Amino acid sequence: MSDQTTDASKDDSEPLPRDRSASLASTIRGPIRVTGLSSGGEGVGRMADGRVVFVEGGVPGDLVELDEGTIHKKLARAKIGNLLEPSPDRVEPRCAHFGRCGGCLWQQIDYAAQLRAKAAMVTDALERIGGFAPIRNLEVIASPDPYAYRARARFVESDGGVGYRIRGSREVEKIDQCPVLIPTAQEGLGQLSRSVADASMRLKDSNNDVAEAQPSKSARKARRSMEWILSAGKRDPAIIQKVVGRREPKGKIDSIQIEVLGESLRVSSVSFMQGNALLWDSLAETVCRLADAVAESKKPKRFVELYAGIGFLTIPLARRGYSGIAIESDRSAVSDLSFNLDKNGLAKEVKVIRGRVEARRDLAKHFGFADLLVVDPPRAGLDKNVREAIASNGPGGLIYVSCDPATLARDLKPLIAAGYQLTAIRALDLFPQTPHIETITHLTRTSVAK
Repeated sequence: MSDQTTDASKDDSEPLPRDRSASLASTIRGPIRVTGLSSGGEGVGRMADGRVVFVEGGVPGDLVELDEGTIHKKLARAKIGNLLEPSPDRVEPRCAHFGRCGGCLWQQIDYAAQLRAKAAMVTDALERIGGFAPIRNLEVIASPDPYAYRARARFVESDGGVGYRIRGSREVEKIDQCPVLIPTAQEGLGQLSRSVADASMRLKDSNNDVAEAQPSKSARKARRSMEWILSAGKRDPAIIQKVVGRREPKGKIDSIQIEVLGESLRVSSVSFMQGNALLWDSLAETVCRLADAVAESKKPKRFVELYAGIGFLTIPLARRGYSGIAIESDRSAVSDLSFNLDKNGLAKEVKVIRGRVEARRDLAKHFGFADLLVVDPPRAGLDKNVREAIASNGPGGLIYVSCDPATLARDLKPLIAAGYQLTAIRALDLFPQTPHIETITHLTRTSVAK
């Protein structure tokens, strides 16, 4: 287990009986040096007995005394009680809400140190979980700006304002500015904040004029779960879609236009969208270049894409001469994908299939005609059935776009055993100020496992 990239998600030990503060103080004597960062974003250190300590807000190099923690048989979790010696990589957070807002976890860490930590997280996961040989000098493509990059965000109403959930809580940290938003999205946030404040004021004025105007319990609950999805392009004004809880909004669904490698793509407010507007072109271009390495000597160039979304990768690939099928389950995304193919004159090149990738029984048939398979699954990675279908019948080239190094490593391990070989790996920092990282791996099939 590497201190640099310790996986904090696998804590299945039983907590010891404790008065929490007393237990922590009596077990951890003296200061702790933070030596790394976990995949969950915490600093990592070790107690005198070798047990790992996950330190909320810790930066590698910090010397700290700990407070407000819990002790388990194999590890401890704690907050910083006293920062005795700050790390050279510790910087002043830009946002006044940092530490309460659950959006950013790493604003206290210098950006260059964030990139180093993310490279280590990817290589550690591939080596420790995937069983790969040591991967040296992995470069992470930095965001052109570690702030002012995000084009999509979800906000929750609270007491006449809007904000993000507090980390580990259902409570809301109200904000009216967010430094990671691109300018058009920030303008949209300001508009949303004013609109919610005005509506709240009108409701209060109305209630003051009506006897016993206290809202019902169900009405108060609905207001607390009111959420908005804010989406923005680099130039056009942001759109704001109201939803209640996690349900898809009813009625008209708004959309924006984004530009990816010169292609105009429609993105509905409830369709998935890559959040870092500054790296849209870099992400698509990286996938296309790796794809060209697979199919440069093959004509026609045939591909299958799983989890195609709105066509963020489909359209650039089709523009480069690829034809094939794109599978996506989300109704809104399928509508956007079909629209974008038609609008860009590529509808004849790609057949769109709506359905859950995990439930399909015809993947082997589709793989049979393809030279290239592109997968861009959600954070949970590939379902076991999908992994097995690729291992048994996957085409000669595979590009896997992942937002979670651990599930990526888990998924690649059986594919390598089935005859694939890792030929290239790229990492892009789509999520500055957080521990998340986007990874693109390129595999070629050298044999078929029996």
